[in-house]
Amino acid sequence: MQALAPFPLASPVRPPTLGEVNLVLISPEEAKAGLPLNDARTRHLRETVGLAVGGTFHVGIEHGLRGIATITALTPQLTFAVTWEKSPQARLPLTVLIGLPRPQTAKKVLHDLASLGAARLIFFESEKGDPGYLTSSLWKDGEWREHIRKGTEQACSTLIPEVTRVGSLAEALVGLDASAWKLALDPYEAPGTPEISAPARAAVLAIGPERGFSDGERRALRAAGFAFAHLGDRILRVEAAALVGGALMLAQLRAWEKHRPVES
Repeated sequence: MQALAPFPLASPVRPPTLGEVNLVLISPEEAKAGLPLNDARTRHLRETVGLAVGGTFHVGIEHGLRGIATITALTPQLTFAVTWEKSPQARLPLTVLIGLPRPQTAKKVLHDLASLGAARLIFFESEKGDPGYLTSSLWKDGEWREHIRKGTEQACSTLIPEVTRVGSLAEALVGLDASAWKLALDPYEAPGTPEISAPARAAVLAIGPERGFSDGERRALRAAGFAFAHLGDRILRVEAAALVGGALMLAQLRAWEKHRPVES
């Protein structure tokens, strides 16, 4: 398996206004030192959002706390003071296996599942997939990181999903939580829509590539304890099926918490 990557406030602060970025992810070091003027995040905050000294924006440490940052200086770099939340967001118990799709589709999957809050994404080379997709700059040059990061920031979250890529579905099935609710979306094999059959604390969703699962992959999924389900009498794109399927599973697990604004 190839690894591709690995909140109440202490005091009231005026929340960021509409039109500002949802959240800017930073490192612990950047929280202390600020952001360079030539950094893309600084340029967005100053030029696109139009923030000046005293302006506020949502900020978060990767995999850590969120907070509200107040800009204190714009030179020699953008510095800010942060009022942090008291506790972090909860990570959602969702793993998604995805048959490696074309790069444009993969970008949408990365962004949307990061926004949804999936904890782990495993892309596998499927029997019906195109091996040429691996040669795209998305995977070769690490561009996938930008899409997963933007999806996380869009959701005003700091919990970036773990992303891995493996050579086959068989590899993707290794090490999955044995007690998790496992579901594969397949409109041709499924007897019904997603429905949990026994109590579970985690979910694993399997999505085939654009051309679907092979017969051998279907047998492997059944042997690994996956049930099959469909999403109605419509053929959805991979990114839509992944998002809808993941959301339905999280809803049935009752894994979602009530929305908690950063300023609360």
